[in-house]
Amino acid sequence: MRTLGFQRVLHSLLVCLASAGLALAAPLAPKEGRISVAVAVTDLEPIVRAVGGAQVETVNVFKGCILRKELQVEPSAKARLLAAEAIVWTGFLNESAAIAEALRGSANHASRLEPKWLDVSKGAARTNLPTSTCSGYVDPAYADGDPFFWLNPANGGLMARNIARGLGELRPGSRAFFMANAEAFEKALASDIARWKVALKPLQGVRVFAAQCGWQNFSALGGPSFVVCKGTPDEQPSPKALLLHIRAMKAALILVDPNTPPDYVEAFREHSKLKVVEVPSSIEGIRGASTYSALFENLVKSLRLANR
Repeated sequence: MRTLGFQRVLHSLLVCLASAGLALAAPLAPKEGRISVAVAVTDLEPIVRAVGGAQVETVNVFKGCILRKELQVEPSAKARLLAAEAIVWTGFLNESAAIAEALRGSANHASRLEPKWLDVSKGAARTNLPTSTCSGYVDPAYADGDPFFWLNPANGGLMARNIARGLGELRPGSRAFFMANAEAFEKALASDIARWKVALKPLQGVRVFAAQCGWQNFSALGGPSFVVCKGTPDEQPSPKALLLHIRAMKAALILVDPNTPPDYVEAFREHSKLKVVEVPSSIEGIRGASTYSALFENLVKSLRLANR
């Protein structure tokens, strides 16, 4: 399993390096007008819009979890990806491999200027490799920490500044505008974070088992401690095995996602004797959500209700 995992990461790295080489060979010249931005993660799109304002138009290139096998650009987004001046991604090689493959597969690839890749992960605080009583092999792709760093809202301001710098390189005349928007975004987010920390105090020390990866990043704010179970790549532990680990972790709540397989949710509800709370791990699953803060607002509200 270690060899297979390494081969997947190596393949993705080679694709990413090939894409980077093409980008160096055909740099973008400064343009005017709105910047078309392709976004790899739905939850980053509100940040791009907050920073870019009316000077950007965005498209999400993926739906669902970026960790899944054979990740591919959504067919409905491919045409706009090919026309994008910028690609906002998280530095996760799975994304870059799928995007680079779509770009290379276009009919006019040889004559088209390569987009600017904006990696929002630069400087982001990451959790350590997930630790729990669930033993097993951790994919090398996680060597730098959990890839869902944007689920720690404390990284939001840094991501906004990374986006502002990248957009400013494409539109030098609007650099100050983009950076001012990033600073305003960070200030508003800081106010939200302060409010969430107060709201989470009653949950201090409560252990929450998260069936969906990523929420352990939110533990950085204090309040509950999120625990996960990571094992062999591409192989989900059985519901029975997870229930044993949940008991060993002494979890008080179980957090599931709308995408958690129904048989797992049913097993948790029937056999854990714990409250099972469904909380989307992306604004994609929250009706009417259109801001980055909405993701955490929904989580905090759900946790407080479950802890009553």
